[in-house]
Amino acid sequence: MAELDPISPPPPNAAQDVDEDLDASTHSYVCKFNNTSQRWECSTEYKKDVLQDVINSHDNKDGRRTIDQLKDFGITVYLTEHNNINYPILKKVVEHASKSKTSGCQNQRCFLYRDQNGRLYNLTLKNGCGGLAGSWMSGNTSFSGLQALVAMTVLSRVLPCYNASGGSYIYPGYLGIIIGIILTEEISNAWLNCSMFVTGTPSVAAHTIISNSDSDWPRKLSLFILTLAGLSDFVDADGQTYLTLIGIVMSISILAANLGSRAWNFMNWKTLGQGRFYVPVLSYSLSVITGLLFPYIGFGRIQAGGKSAILMICWNALLVAVIFVFSGIEKVQKFLVNGSETCNQDIANITVGIWIALTSITCIIAARKIKPVVPSPSDDTDPILIEDQTSPVGYKVIDPVLFGGNGFASLNTKTTTALGLFVGIGAGAMVVTSGGQAYTSSSIVLETALPRGSNF
Repeated sequence: MAELDPISPPPPNAAQDVDEDLDASTHSYVCKFNNTSQRWECSTEYKKDVLQDVINSHDNKDGRRTIDQLKDFGITVYLTEHNNINYPILKKVVEHASKSKTSGCQNQRCFLYRDQNGRLYNLTLKNGCGGLAGSWMSGNTSFSGLQALVAMTVLSRVLPCYNASGGSYIYPGYLGIIIGIILTEEISNAWLNCSMFVTGTPSVAAHTIISNSDSDWPRKLSLFILTLAGLSDFVDADGQTYLTLIGIVMSISILAANLGSRAWNFMNWKTLGQGRFYVPVLSYSLSVITGLLFPYIGFGRIQAGGKSAILMICWNALLVAVIFVFSGIEKVQKFLVNGSETCNQDIANITVGIWIALTSITCIIAARKIKPVVPSPSDDTDPILIEDQTSPVGYKVIDPVLFGGNGFASLNTKTTTALGLFVGIGAGAMVVTSGGQAYTSSSIVLETALPRGSNF
């Protein structure tokens, strides 16, 4: 079996055997001579074959040739040894990968683990980041910028009622239900969005490494404060007022941060990069400011750019204004505020009206710089890397080029199945036995307590 260099053109005598639908002027390809068919077989997808041949070569026991081949493909390889895998190493890799993302480098990187036998594996995390990545991507898809913006404006109507002379009471429980259930996607993962879009964290796994958490604390804290404000048995009237105010302000800031981080991403602004302790707080603050200045840029449809984006801003600004005016009706306000007739909404109307007008102008100007997304086929038709949010660097080498074991590596499938059945049946038998013992004990006690011949 003879093989040509991947970057070399095929020999002239092979031209007549190459398939007619293969355009040699637009593709790089490799040709191999098949001794059976006595033909040259050419393929544009040669990278995986080349890499697999390197992996299987006899002089690649330590994996060095595999790493060199990945580097030849233009891939940055982060490598850690079996005796040198710990949290500081993972953190340094994440910081370096986020800085390379900040500098505008292409996302051509992978993180490999080499065991004591020289075998290479994709290094991924199983710390809960897989589930978080799934909910994050699903939330980004179903995120509604209009709902987030409407919620921000309507919640602002609650604030003037704290200065009502006739007395009023805001229902924090209703607010908690609306924010926590109806606006689930719009209020969720604000810290993660800021980390991914503004800081430039390579992946969800990298975010869990830096933050030491996979929980959505801003959302949980705001809902907890609103819930606590509704417990009159534990908090007095003044405490309820202040807690409700804090909960509303936090909710508005979370909505603004989600809009702002998405706007940052859609505008392709430079990310901050990891490495400094104040970066997460700075990213969140910048996201809130961006969300207040450019709220409509955080809408998913803004990516259409051009006239379509400008028309979308105009229609949504008009719709937000109509809903805000409708929320000023007394019967509507009573749903959230008891005694809303004593609230002076003039300041809220003037402030929100000016804000809607100014943000419409800023977003229209910003939308003119957004280039429409033109669908086009991928330049790399033979990818070596695939995106993986459980990798600390966001990408891994495509399977089955580099492989790793799952489950018990020393047991085959039949043995593992038998072991699983034994453990499952044993666990069920243990529970049933404990229940039977409790039933038997209670029967003995009942029989001892009642004299013979008694009717019960």
